[in-house]
Amino acid sequence: MLRFLKNNLVILCVFAVCFITCLITFSYNETVALIELALFVVLLALSFVTSAISISRSHELVKTVSTALDFSESAKLSAFPLPVLVTTTEGKVLWFNSLFESRVLDGVKLSSDDVGQFLGNHKVRDIATHDKLYTDIADRSYSVYPFPMQLRDESCYALVFSDETQMRKVYYEYKLSRPSVMLICIDNIDELMQGYSDSDANAMRSGAEQLIDNWLAEYGCVIRKLGDGRFLVICEERDLIGMTERKFSILDEIRSYSYDDKVVGITLSIGISSGTTLREGEKNARQALDMAIGRGGDQAAILKNDSYDFFGGMSKGIEKRSKARTRIVASAIQKLMENSSDILIMGHRFSDLDSVGSAIGMLCAARSLGKPSHIVINRKQSLAKSLIDMAEVKYPDGFITAAEAEKIISKDTLLVIVDTHRAEVLESAELYRLAKTVIVIDHHRKNVDFINNSIVFQHDPSASSAGEMVSELLQYMPVKPVITDCEANALLAGIMLDTRNFALRAGVRTFEAAAFLRSKGADTVKVRRLFMNKMENFKLRNDVIDGAEVYRDCAIAYSDINSPDIRTISAQAADEMLNIDSIKASFVMFDTDGTMNISARSLGEINVQVIMEILGGGGHQTMAAAQLAGCDRETATTRLFAAVDEYYSKL
Repeated sequence: MLRFLKNNLVILCVFAVCFITCLITFSYNETVALIELALFVVLLALSFVTSAISISRSHELVKTVSTALDFSESAKLSAFPLPVLVTTTEGKVLWFNSLFESRVLDGVKLSSDDVGQFLGNHKVRDIATHDKLYTDIADRSYSVYPFPMQLRDESCYALVFSDETQMRKVYYEYKLSRPSVMLICIDNIDELMQGYSDSDANAMRSGAEQLIDNWLAEYGCVIRKLGDGRFLVICEERDLIGMTERKFSILDEIRSYSYDDKVVGITLSIGISSGTTLREGEKNARQALDMAIGRGGDQAAILKNDSYDFFGGMSKGIEKRSKARTRIVASAIQKLMENSSDILIMGHRFSDLDSVGSAIGMLCAARSLGKPSHIVINRKQSLAKSLIDMAEVKYPDGFITAAEAEKIISKDTLLVIVDTHRAEVLESAELYRLAKTVIVIDHHRKNVDFINNSIVFQHDPSASSAGEMVSELLQYMPVKPVITDCEANALLAGIMLDTRNFALRAGVRTFEAAAFLRSKGADTVKVRRLFMNKMENFKLRNDVIDGAEVYRDCAIAYSDINSPDIRTISAQAADEMLNIDSIKASFVMFDTDGTMNISARSLGEINVQVIMEILGGGGHQTMAAAQLAGCDRETATTRLFAAVDEYYSKL
């Protein structure tokens, strides 16, 4: 009766009101009042009967296993100090003790005999594979411990429910209050301040710093200035969650900061991490900041559990001039060359004009020092065969295969890697593993899986090409290499390829490098001939473009042509589609031995490097690629569409 009164309080109130109504009606019409009263009594009786049947069913569930459990087992489970529920392997509730009824059910009737109502998102099959399950029932949190048992010939489980609501609250509060270390760096403050008076420069610095202060004030963080444009921030995990939910809005705010009604163009790099101690968190935050800067700046990098999450990075990298650093690196590279027995130079697989051109430049530097040196290359897969043929006139023994290089490498061999910083895309990963001393020279935006054991890591994502970087290094080496028209043409070809004839990513340094190469005999007409196509390839390229489709301002085409030059044709088709009105990025897919390759291009408004990175690839903001192993055309297209959608969701 008490259970009925508790669970049907609303119904009883309704009947009370109806009874009072009958009494009032009785004074006016006794017959109608008696009929109403009789009707209400019948309905009340039906409610009692229905509730009694429901309670009886619940009690039947409790008593179902009474014949299966012997007296001692039943007594033990009934007297168990925690709520217990017995279920079959199919998920049917058989029995529960009084503590389960009072604490977990809290007097609420069972909606069914399915145990799933108590396990949340878990299924019965999960019970056998877990030592403990977590579930929420009403406003309480429980840990469920399953114990297999046997009832006669039927297997079942005894589920013990432990109320951990308060413990979970304490645990979540502990996690949310854990400190994280954030390092903020204004990417280009010095470059932007050039040409302004001291008062204007100070005013712009103050304005940018005020934006950072206002942003952090929303989260209650502690901030300390470390130097000009550098800040140390301590924040809680709850603050970091809020920042990520808003996708680090400070990146957009600082980028649109204006002074004297003119957008200045300031960008930030942010590195964030945590650790068991604040010292460890600060160390990890420095690593995350280096990653953010290495990827071109204007982004936040969060390092957690040895993996990165990136926010921003949609704008063009800022060009930073530092001739002093270039001079130091050039001197260090030459000293390493002098102390080596021989030198091997290697780029990425499917080498292009920039990879081969920069390698030829380093070959010139090595041989100017009188060191045995070779370029490691797979001629059959190279996209720069015309450049190799040209260089072999001067260096007939300059190009060797990876197998030949592995035979001559020793502990005193210096390996110079150009135009990539990822071991998995090298011409020979095995040769890299055998090398004891490694130098990396690259301009692509930094990937998480970068080569981290190099003696010299010359990485500059603001450079247009590896050819530009090598041209600068050759100028500042203490012992000047003898550069002829062969090396000058090779390096200029790489620069022209990656800048698309100086149309994209061509900064002041780019033209300075081109001018230096021109003074060394570079001939633009000869370089242009290295880009010439066969008539057949020209027609095939147009066939690829003809089958393109448009998705979210992106032209996407599939190249199913049968040609040994399919990589070159696909890359050129991707470049050509950028000439179509309203197309902001282009992607061309082609299959090679079960691997779907994607060439991506853009004019800078869309960062194709970010899109390709989602698919496991990389590259630069306007030129990138990815490879999807074991992927057919339909699956590759679906994944590419999803990557484009994910990119737009981060804008």
